[in-house]
Amino acid sequence: MKNSKKYTQLLLLAIVIILVFTVKSKAQDEHPPLFDQWESNMTQWGEHWGVYLQTYNPPTNGGMNEQQGIYYDAQRIYFQIADYTGQAEPWNAYAQEAERVYRVYLDARFNYNGTIDYYVHGWRRFSHGIKMDAERTGDSISIAGVKKMRDNGAYAYVLTSSSTEGWYEEWLSREMAYMISAHINAEKFGLPRQEEALAQYVAMAMKHLDEWITETYANSVHRLSPFMVGLTAEALIEFYEWEVANGRDPSALFTHPSVVYNPTRTITEALTQVAYHMRYTATVESGVNAGKLMWVEDVGGTNYPFNDEGGTGYSALRYESINNARPSPTLNLLICPLYAWVYKQTGDIDYINIGDKLWEAGIALADIAWNTKIYNQNYRWSFDYIKWRNEGLVLSTGIENISEISTYPNPVKNILTINALEQPIESYKIYTINGQVIQSDSLATKNQINISALTPGVYLLKFTSNKKKRTVKFIKE
Repeated sequence: MKNSKKYTQLLLLAIVIILVFTVKSKAQDEHPPLFDQWESNMTQWGEHWGVYLQTYNPPTNGGMNEQQGIYYDAQRIYFQIADYTGQAEPWNAYAQEAERVYRVYLDARFNYNGTIDYYVHGWRRFSHGIKMDAERTGDSISIAGVKKMRDNGAYAYVLTSSSTEGWYEEWLSREMAYMISAHINAEKFGLPRQEEALAQYVAMAMKHLDEWITETYANSVHRLSPFMVGLTAEALIEFYEWEVANGRDPSALFTHPSVVYNPTRTITEALTQVAYHMRYTATVESGVNAGKLMWVEDVGGTNYPFNDEGGTGYSALRYESINNARPSPTLNLLICPLYAWVYKQTGDIDYINIGDKLWEAGIALADIAWNTKIYNQNYRWSFDYIKWRNEGLVLSTGIENISEISTYPNPVKNILTINALEQPIESYKIYTINGQVIQSDSLATKNQINISALTPGVYLLKFTSNKKKRTVKFIKE
Protein backbone atom coordinates (compact mmCIF):
# COMPACT_ATOMS: atom_id res chain seq x y z
CA MET A 1 0.00 0.00 0.00
CA LYS A 2 2.80 2.36 0.98
CA ASN A 3 4.75 1.45 -2.15
CA SER A 4 1.67 2.08 -4.30
CA LYS A 5 1.15 5.52 -2.74
CA LYS A 6 4.83 6.37 -3.23
CA TYR A 7 4.63 5.23 -6.85
CA THR A 8 1.61 7.44 -7.43
CA GLN A 9 3.37 10.44 -5.92
CA LEU A 10 6.45 9.87 -8.10
CA LEU A 11 4.27 9.49 -11.18
CA LEU A 12 2.47 12.78 -10.45
CA LEU A 13 5.78 14.50 -9.86
CA ALA A 14 7.08 13.20 -13.18
CA ILE A 15 3.98 14.48 -14.97
CA VAL A 16 4.38 17.92 -13.40
CA ILE A 17 8.05 18.05 -14.42
CA ILE A 18 7.17 17.08 -17.99
CA LEU A 19 4.42 19.71 -18.15
CA VAL A 20 6.67 22.43 -16.77
CA PHE A 21 9.43 21.52 -19.20
CA THR A 22 6.99 21.45 -22.12
CA VAL A 23 5.57 24.88 -21.27
CA LYS A 24 8.98 26.37 -20.69
CA SER A 25 10.55 24.93 -23.80
CA LYS A 26 7.69 26.19 -25.94
CA ALA A 27 8.23 29.74 -24.77
CA GLN A 28 11.96 29.41 -25.36
CA ASP A 29 11.60 28.66 -29.07
CA GLU A 30 13.54 31.11 -31.17
CA HIS A 31 10.34 32.51 -32.67
CA PRO A 32 6.67 32.48 -31.74
CA PRO A 33 4.38 30.07 -33.62
CA LEU A 34 3.54 30.95 -37.23
CA PHE A 35 6.39 33.46 -37.31
CA ASP A 36 7.16 32.64 -40.95
CA GLN A 37 3.53 33.25 -41.87
CA TRP A 38 3.60 36.58 -40.02
CA GLU A 39 6.61 37.60 -42.11
CA SER A 40 5.19 36.40 -45.42
CA ASN A 41 1.77 37.95 -44.76
CA MET A 42 3.50 41.21 -43.87
CA THR A 43 5.10 41.58 -47.28
CA GLN A 44 2.51 39.81 -49.46
CA TRP A 45 -0.52 41.62 -48.11
CA GLY A 46 1.42 44.77 -47.32
CA GLU A 47 2.16 45.09 -51.00
CA HIS A 48 -1.43 44.24 -51.88
CA TRP A 49 -2.84 46.99 -49.67
CA GLY A 50 -0.07 49.38 -50.64
CA VAL A 51 -1.05 49.06 -54.29
CA TYR A 52 -4.66 49.53 -53.24
CA LEU A 53 -3.79 52.80 -51.52
CA GLN A 54 -2.16 54.09 -54.70
CA THR A 55 -5.54 54.21 -56.42
CA TYR A 56 -7.72 54.90 -53.38
CA ASN A 57 -9.43 58.28 -53.28
CA PRO A 58 -10.79 59.10 -49.82
CA PRO A 59 -13.95 61.14 -49.28
CA THR A 60 -13.23 64.77 -50.17
CA ASN A 61 -15.45 66.05 -47.36
CA GLY A 62 -12.92 64.89 -44.77
CA GLY A 63 -14.73 61.72 -43.77
CA MET A 64 -12.75 58.59 -43.02
CA ASN A 65 -13.73 55.11 -44.06
CA GLU A 66 -12.15 53.14 -41.26
CA GLN A 67 -12.44 49.85 -43.14
CA GLN A 68 -10.70 51.01 -46.30
CA GLY A 69 -7.68 53.28 -45.91
CA ILE A 70 -5.14 54.13 -43.27
CA TYR A 71 -6.78 53.31 -39.95
CA TYR A 72 -4.32 52.34 -37.17
CA ASP A 73 -1.64 54.41 -38.93
CA ALA A 74 -0.75 52.74 -42.23
CA GLN A 75 2.09 55.21 -42.81
CA ARG A 76 3.80 54.04 -39.63
CA ILE A 77 3.28 50.41 -40.59
CA TYR A 78 4.90 50.77 -44.01
CA PHE A 79 7.88 52.61 -42.53
CA GLN A 80 8.23 49.79 -39.99
CA ILE A 81 8.19 47.20 -42.77
CA ALA A 82 10.92 49.14 -44.58
CA ASP A 83 13.02 49.08 -41.41
CA TYR A 84 12.34 45.41 -40.70
CA THR A 85 13.09 44.16 -44.20
CA GLY A 86 15.94 46.59 -44.84
CA GLN A 87 14.28 47.49 -48.15
CA ALA A 88 13.31 51.10 -48.72
CA GLU A 89 10.98 50.33 -51.60
CA PRO A 90 8.18 49.77 -52.24
CA TRP A 91 7.44 50.43 -48.56
CA ASN A 92 8.43 54.08 -48.41
CA ALA A 93 6.31 54.74 -51.50
CA TYR A 94 3.33 53.06 -49.83
CA ALA A 95 3.95 55.14 -46.70
CA GLN A 96 3.63 58.26 -48.83
CA GLU A 97 0.34 57.00 -50.27
CA ALA A 98 -0.95 56.44 -46.74
CA GLU A 99 0.11 59.98 -45.88
CA ARG A 100 -1.73 61.33 -48.93
CA VAL A 101 -4.94 59.61 -47.87
CA TYR A 102 -4.65 60.72 -44.24
CA ARG A 103 -3.97 64.33 -45.21
CA VAL A 104 -7.28 64.55 -47.02
CA TYR A 105 -8.90 63.90 -43.66
CA LEU A 106 -6.54 66.18 -41.73
CA ASP A 107 -6.85 69.09 -44.15
CA ALA A 108 -10.62 69.09 -43.71
CA ARG A 109 -10.50 69.04 -39.92
CA PHE A 110 -11.15 72.56 -38.57
CA ASN A 111 -12.66 73.51 -35.26
CA TYR A 112 -16.07 75.15 -34.93
CA ASN A 113 -14.58 78.61 -35.68
CA GLY A 114 -12.83 77.30 -38.77
CA THR A 115 -9.48 78.50 -37.42
CA ILE A 116 -7.69 75.43 -36.01
CA ASP A 117 -6.73 72.74 -38.51
CA TYR A 118 -5.86 69.13 -37.71
CA TYR A 119 -8.85 69.20 -35.37
CA VAL A 120 -8.91 65.40 -35.38
CA HIS A 121 -11.27 63.05 -33.65
CA GLY A 122 -9.57 61.52 -30.63
CA TRP A 123 -9.70 57.96 -31.96
CA ARG A 124 -8.19 59.01 -35.31
CA ARG A 125 -5.07 60.71 -33.99
CA PHE A 126 -2.22 58.80 -35.67
CA SER A 127 0.99 60.59 -34.74
CA HIS A 128 3.67 57.97 -35.30
CA GLY A 129 3.63 57.96 -39.10
CA ILE A 130 3.73 61.75 -39.35
CA LYS A 131 6.66 61.96 -36.95
CA MET A 132 8.52 59.20 -38.82
CA ASP A 133 7.93 60.98 -42.13
CA ALA A 134 9.19 64.28 -40.69
CA GLU A 135 12.38 62.55 -39.56
CA ARG A 136 12.97 60.63 -42.77
CA THR A 137 11.98 63.11 -45.43
CA GLY A 138 12.18 66.53 -43.78
CA ASP A 139 8.79 67.31 -45.30
CA SER A 140 7.65 70.71 -44.00
CA ILE A 141 4.00 69.67 -43.71
CA SER A 142 4.93 66.64 -41.62
CA ILE A 143 7.29 68.71 -39.47
CA ALA A 144 4.46 71.12 -38.69
CA GLY A 145 2.11 68.15 -38.31
CA VAL A 146 4.06 66.66 -35.39
CA LYS A 147 3.15 69.67 -33.26
CA LYS A 148 -0.39 69.90 -34.62
CA MET A 149 -1.08 66.27 -33.78
CA ARG A 150 -0.13 67.02 -30.20
CA ASP A 151 -1.76 70.43 -29.74
CA ASN A 152 -4.84 70.43 -31.98
CA GLY A 153 -7.99 68.36 -32.05
CA ALA A 154 -10.24 66.70 -29.53
CA TYR A 155 -8.93 66.43 -25.95
CA ALA A 156 -5.75 68.36 -26.78
CA TYR A 157 -5.78 70.81 -23.93
CA VAL A 158 -4.91 70.94 -20.24
CA LEU A 159 -7.71 70.48 -17.74
CA THR A 160 -8.25 73.35 -15.34
CA SER A 161 -11.09 71.94 -13.25
CA SER A 162 -10.20 70.30 -9.94
CA SER A 163 -13.26 68.08 -10.12
CA THR A 164 -13.18 64.54 -11.47
CA GLU A 165 -13.28 64.75 -15.24
CA GLY A 166 -14.93 62.27 -17.58
CA TRP A 167 -11.60 61.87 -19.33
CA TYR A 168 -10.44 59.78 -16.39
CA GLU A 169 -13.11 57.19 -17.25
CA GLU A 170 -12.15 54.16 -19.32
CA TRP A 171 -14.60 54.77 -22.17
CA LEU A 172 -12.14 57.42 -23.42
CA SER A 173 -9.09 55.20 -23.04
CA ARG A 174 -8.25 55.08 -26.75
CA GLU A 175 -8.38 58.86 -27.06
CA MET A 176 -6.11 59.40 -24.05
CA ALA A 177 -3.68 56.71 -25.20
CA TYR A 178 -3.29 58.45 -28.56
CA MET A 179 -2.70 61.76 -26.78
CA ILE A 180 0.16 60.23 -24.76
CA SER A 181 1.73 58.92 -27.96
CA ALA A 182 1.36 62.31 -29.65
CA HIS A 183 3.20 63.97 -26.75
CA ILE A 184 5.99 61.38 -26.71
CA ASN A 185 6.40 61.58 -30.49
CA ALA A 186 6.65 65.37 -30.27
CA GLU A 187 9.31 65.10 -27.56
CA LYS A 188 11.27 62.55 -29.55
CA PHE A 189 11.16 64.93 -32.49
CA GLY A 190 12.71 67.64 -30.33
CA LEU A 191 9.73 69.73 -29.25
CA PRO A 192 9.69 70.89 -25.61
CA ARG A 193 7.75 68.80 -23.11
CA GLN A 194 4.22 69.84 -22.21
CA GLU A 195 4.57 68.45 -18.70
CA GLU A 196 1.22 69.42 -17.23
CA ALA A 197 -0.78 67.95 -20.09
CA LEU A 198 1.36 64.80 -20.30
CA ALA A 199 1.03 64.23 -16.54
CA GLN A 200 -2.75 64.39 -16.83
CA TYR A 201 -2.93 62.01 -19.79
CA VAL A 202 -0.67 59.45 -18.11
CA ALA A 203 -2.74 59.66 -14.92
CA MET A 204 -5.90 59.16 -16.99
CA ALA A 205 -4.46 56.05 -18.63
CA MET A 206 -3.48 54.69 -15.21
CA LYS A 207 -7.02 55.35 -14.00
CA HIS A 208 -8.37 53.42 -16.98
CA LEU A 209 -6.18 50.46 -16.06
CA ASP A 210 -7.40 50.70 -12.49
CA GLU A 211 -11.04 50.51 -13.63
CA TRP A 212 -10.33 47.48 -15.80
CA ILE A 213 -8.36 45.69 -13.07
CA THR A 214 -10.92 46.31 -10.32
CA GLU A 215 -13.99 46.27 -12.58
CA THR A 216 -15.15 49.38 -10.74
CA TYR A 217 -16.38 51.86 -13.31
CA ALA A 218 -17.31 55.52 -12.90
CA ASN A 219 -19.58 55.61 -15.92
CA SER A 220 -22.50 53.52 -17.11
CA VAL A 221 -20.92 53.41 -20.56
CA HIS A 222 -18.23 51.01 -19.38
CA ARG A 223 -16.64 47.81 -20.58
CA LEU A 224 -13.47 45.82 -20.64
CA SER A 225 -12.36 45.87 -24.25
CA PRO A 226 -9.00 44.05 -24.50
CA PHE A 227 -7.88 45.75 -27.69
CA MET A 228 -8.33 49.13 -25.99
CA VAL A 229 -6.29 47.81 -23.09
CA GLY A 230 -3.65 46.98 -25.69
CA LEU A 231 -3.67 50.52 -27.07
CA THR A 232 -3.41 51.99 -23.57
CA ALA A 233 -0.56 49.60 -22.79
CA GLU A 234 1.25 50.64 -25.95
CA ALA A 235 1.10 54.33 -24.99
CA LEU A 236 2.15 53.75 -21.38
CA ILE A 237 5.05 51.54 -22.46
CA GLU A 238 6.17 54.24 -24.88
CA PHE A 239 6.07 56.73 -22.02
CA TYR A 240 7.81 54.36 -19.59
CA GLU A 241 10.67 53.53 -21.93
CA TRP A 242 11.11 57.18 -22.95
CA GLU A 243 11.38 58.21 -19.32
CA VAL A 244 13.85 55.44 -18.49
CA ALA A 245 15.94 56.25 -21.58
CA ASN A 246 16.22 59.84 -20.35
CA GLY A 247 17.07 58.92 -16.76
CA ARG A 248 13.67 59.90 -15.34
CA ASP A 249 11.40 58.03 -12.95
CA PRO A 250 8.27 56.95 -14.91
CA SER A 251 6.19 57.47 -11.74
CA ALA A 252 7.40 61.03 -11.11
CA LEU A 253 4.53 62.70 -12.99
CA PHE A 254 1.92 60.82 -10.93
CA THR A 255 2.06 63.48 -8.23
CA HIS A 256 1.91 66.50 -10.53
CA PRO A 257 -0.36 69.13 -8.87
CA SER A 258 -2.74 69.26 -11.84
CA VAL A 259 -3.48 65.52 -11.67
CA VAL A 260 -6.86 64.57 -10.19
CA TYR A 261 -6.12 60.86 -9.82
CA ASN A 262 -2.84 59.78 -8.24
CA PRO A 263 -2.04 56.17 -9.24
CA THR A 264 -1.20 53.71 -6.49
CA ARG A 265 0.52 51.23 -8.81
CA THR A 266 3.61 51.66 -10.94
CA ILE A 267 3.20 51.28 -14.69
CA THR A 268 4.84 47.85 -14.60
CA GLU A 269 2.61 46.70 -11.75
CA ALA A 270 -0.56 47.96 -13.43
CA LEU A 271 0.23 46.44 -16.81
CA THR A 272 1.18 43.13 -15.21
CA GLN A 273 -2.06 43.03 -13.23
CA VAL A 274 -4.29 43.90 -16.17
CA ALA A 275 -2.53 41.29 -18.33
CA TYR A 276 -3.15 38.65 -15.65
CA HIS A 277 -6.74 39.80 -15.13
CA MET A 278 -7.68 39.56 -18.80
CA ARG A 279 -6.35 36.02 -19.03
CA TYR A 280 -7.53 34.50 -15.75
CA THR A 281 -10.19 36.46 -13.89
CA ALA A 282 -12.02 38.93 -16.12
CA THR A 283 -15.60 37.91 -16.94
CA VAL A 284 -18.40 39.04 -19.22
CA GLU A 285 -20.71 41.47 -17.43
CA SER A 286 -23.92 41.20 -19.44
CA GLY A 287 -25.57 39.61 -22.45
CA VAL A 288 -25.81 36.00 -23.56
CA ASN A 289 -22.29 35.20 -22.36
CA ALA A 290 -22.61 36.86 -18.95
CA GLY A 291 -20.42 35.23 -16.31
CA LYS A 292 -18.07 33.54 -18.77
CA LEU A 293 -14.36 34.29 -18.79
CA MET A 294 -13.12 36.93 -21.22
CA TRP A 295 -10.47 34.43 -22.31
CA VAL A 296 -11.72 31.82 -24.80
CA GLU A 297 -9.33 28.89 -24.89
CA ASP A 298 -10.78 27.29 -28.02
CA VAL A 299 -12.44 29.67 -30.46
CA GLY A 300 -15.24 28.38 -32.65
CA GLY A 301 -16.08 29.35 -36.21
CA THR A 302 -14.04 29.79 -39.34
CA ASN A 303 -14.42 33.55 -39.75
CA TYR A 304 -16.19 36.57 -38.30
CA PRO A 305 -18.34 36.38 -36.24
CA PHE A 306 -16.43 33.83 -34.16
CA ASN A 307 -17.99 32.00 -31.22
CA ASP A 308 -16.89 30.07 -28.14
CA GLU A 309 -18.18 26.68 -29.23
CA GLY A 310 -14.65 25.47 -29.98
CA GLY A 311 -13.10 23.68 -32.90
CA THR A 312 -10.23 25.83 -34.13
CA GLY A 313 -7.83 25.05 -31.30
CA TYR A 314 -6.87 28.73 -31.15
CA SER A 315 -7.32 31.14 -28.24
CA ALA A 316 -8.57 34.72 -28.08
CA LEU A 317 -10.03 37.38 -25.83
CA ARG A 318 -13.55 38.62 -26.37
CA TYR A 319 -14.18 41.91 -28.15
CA GLU A 320 -15.73 43.44 -25.02
CA SER A 321 -17.32 42.47 -21.73
CA ILE A 322 -20.86 43.56 -22.68
CA ASN A 323 -23.39 42.79 -25.43
CA ASN A 324 -22.61 39.58 -27.38
CA ALA A 325 -19.00 39.48 -26.13
CA ARG A 326 -17.78 37.27 -28.97
CA PRO A 327 -14.14 36.18 -29.17
CA SER A 328 -12.20 38.46 -31.48
CA PRO A 329 -8.94 36.90 -32.71
CA THR A 330 -8.61 39.54 -35.42
CA LEU A 331 -7.58 41.96 -32.65
CA ASN A 332 -5.11 39.62 -30.93
CA LEU A 333 -1.99 41.30 -32.29
CA LEU A 334 -3.07 44.62 -30.79
CA ILE A 335 -2.98 42.87 -27.40
CA CYS A 336 -0.14 40.34 -27.34
CA PRO A 337 2.76 42.89 -27.30
CA LEU A 338 1.61 43.79 -23.77
CA TYR A 339 2.32 40.19 -22.70
CA ALA A 340 5.81 40.21 -24.24
CA TRP A 341 6.67 43.45 -22.43
CA VAL A 342 5.39 42.11 -19.10
CA TYR A 343 7.41 38.93 -19.72
CA LYS A 344 10.50 41.04 -20.32
CA GLN A 345 9.89 43.04 -17.14
CA THR A 346 8.99 40.16 -14.83
CA GLY A 347 10.69 37.09 -16.31
CA ASP A 348 7.45 35.16 -15.72
CA ILE A 349 7.28 32.72 -18.60
CA ASP A 350 3.51 32.38 -18.25
CA TYR A 351 3.02 35.76 -19.90
CA ILE A 352 4.90 34.83 -23.06
CA ASN A 353 2.99 31.56 -23.27
CA ILE A 354 -0.24 33.61 -23.20
CA GLY A 355 1.21 36.03 -25.70
CA ASP A 356 2.21 33.22 -28.05
CA LYS A 357 -1.33 31.85 -27.98
CA LEU A 358 -2.75 35.25 -28.87
CA TRP A 359 -0.10 35.70 -31.54
CA GLU A 360 -0.75 32.32 -33.14
CA ALA A 361 -4.52 32.75 -33.27
CA GLY A 362 -4.24 36.30 -34.57
CA ILE A 363 -2.15 35.16 -37.51
CA ALA A 364 -4.18 32.03 -38.19
CA LEU A 365 -7.66 33.55 -37.92
CA ALA A 366 -7.35 37.25 -38.82
CA ASP A 367 -8.57 37.75 -42.38
CA ILE A 368 -6.07 40.38 -43.48
CA ALA A 369 -7.33 40.01 -47.04
CA TRP A 370 -10.68 41.49 -45.98
CA ASN A 371 -9.64 45.12 -45.59
CA THR A 372 -6.74 47.38 -44.68
CA LYS A 373 -7.93 47.85 -41.10
CA ILE A 374 -7.54 44.15 -40.29
CA TYR A 375 -4.11 44.14 -41.91
CA ASN A 376 -3.05 47.24 -40.01
CA GLN A 377 -4.28 45.76 -36.71
CA ASN A 378 -1.82 42.92 -37.22
CA TYR A 379 1.18 45.13 -37.93
CA ARG A 380 0.69 48.29 -35.88
CA TRP A 381 3.03 47.14 -33.09
CA SER A 382 3.51 43.40 -33.47
CA PHE A 383 7.14 44.19 -34.34
CA ASP A 384 7.51 45.05 -30.65
CA TYR A 385 6.20 41.62 -29.73
CA ILE A 386 9.16 40.03 -31.51
CA LYS A 387 11.59 42.51 -29.97
CA TRP A 388 10.41 42.17 -26.36
CA ARG A 389 9.91 38.41 -26.61
CA ASN A 390 13.50 38.08 -27.78
CA GLU A 391 14.85 40.41 -25.10
CA GLY A 392 12.76 38.71 -22.43
CA LEU A 393 13.96 35.28 -23.47
CA VAL A 394 17.58 36.35 -23.18
CA LEU A 395 16.99 37.93 -19.78
CA SER A 396 14.82 35.17 -18.32
CA THR A 397 17.15 32.35 -19.33
CA GLY A 398 20.16 34.19 -17.97
CA ILE A 399 22.31 33.53 -21.01
CA GLU A 400 23.07 37.04 -22.14
CA ASN A 401 26.86 37.46 -22.09
CA ILE A 402 27.15 34.98 -19.20
CA SER A 403 30.47 35.01 -17.41
CA GLU A 404 31.93 31.86 -18.92
CA ILE A 405 30.92 32.84 -22.47
CA SER A 406 31.80 36.22 -23.94
CA THR A 407 32.44 37.91 -27.24
CA TYR A 408 35.34 40.15 -28.08
CA PRO A 409 35.90 42.75 -29.08
CA ASN A 410 32.54 44.19 -28.06
CA PRO A 411 31.70 46.56 -29.73
CA VAL A 412 33.12 44.88 -32.82
CA LYS A 413 33.80 46.06 -36.37
CA ASN A 414 34.64 43.01 -38.47
CA ILE A 415 35.60 39.73 -36.73
CA LEU A 416 33.62 38.53 -33.73
CA THR A 417 35.38 35.96 -31.55
CA ILE A 418 33.57 33.71 -29.07
CA ASN A 419 35.75 33.32 -26.00
CA ALA A 420 36.08 30.38 -23.55
CA LEU A 421 34.56 27.67 -25.72
CA GLU A 422 36.19 24.25 -25.57
CA GLN A 423 34.24 23.11 -28.61
CA PRO A 424 33.90 24.92 -31.95
CA ILE A 425 30.63 26.50 -33.02
CA GLU A 426 28.58 23.93 -34.91
CA SER A 427 26.07 26.39 -36.30
CA TYR A 428 24.93 29.91 -35.65
CA LYS A 429 22.34 32.54 -36.49
CA ILE A 430 22.54 36.28 -36.01
CA TYR A 431 19.31 38.13 -35.31
CA THR A 432 18.36 41.76 -35.19
CA ILE A 433 16.86 42.77 -31.86
CA ASN A 434 13.48 42.51 -33.64
CA GLY A 435 14.00 38.81 -34.30
CA GLN A 436 14.97 38.88 -37.98
CA VAL A 437 17.66 36.39 -39.07
CA ILE A 438 20.25 38.30 -41.10
CA GLN A 439 23.24 35.93 -41.11
CA SER A 440 23.75 32.23 -40.48
CA ASP A 441 26.14 29.39 -41.23
CA SER A 442 26.70 25.74 -40.34
CA LEU A 443 30.02 26.44 -38.63
CA ALA A 444 32.49 29.16 -37.68
CA THR A 445 36.24 28.82 -38.15
CA LYS A 446 38.06 28.92 -34.80
CA ASN A 447 34.95 30.34 -33.18
CA GLN A 448 35.27 33.49 -35.24
CA ILE A 449 32.52 35.07 -37.30
CA ASN A 450 32.93 37.74 -39.94
CA ILE A 451 30.23 40.35 -39.29
CA SER A 452 31.68 43.12 -41.44
CA ALA A 453 28.58 43.13 -43.67
CA LEU A 454 26.25 44.03 -40.81
CA THR A 455 25.09 47.58 -40.30
CA PRO A 456 25.90 49.19 -36.92
CA GLY A 457 23.54 48.20 -34.12
CA VAL A 458 22.73 45.65 -31.40
CA TYR A 459 22.44 41.98 -32.38
CA LEU A 460 21.78 38.58 -30.83
CA LEU A 461 24.06 35.68 -31.70
CA LYS A 462 22.47 32.28 -31.13
CA PHE A 463 24.77 29.32 -31.66
CA THR A 464 25.21 25.64 -30.92
CA SER A 465 28.43 24.35 -29.37
CA ASN A 466 28.94 20.85 -28.01
CA LYS A 467 25.22 20.26 -28.68
CA LYS A 468 24.31 23.13 -26.34
CA LYS A 469 22.40 26.19 -27.53
CA ARG A 470 23.66 29.52 -26.28
CA THR A 471 22.86 33.18 -26.83
CA VAL A 472 25.02 36.27 -26.46
CA LYS A 473 24.45 39.89 -27.37
CA PHE A 474 26.99 42.04 -29.20
CA ILE A 475 27.25 45.51 -30.66
CA LYS A 476 28.41 46.14 -34.24
CA GLU A 477 30.25 49.41 -34.70
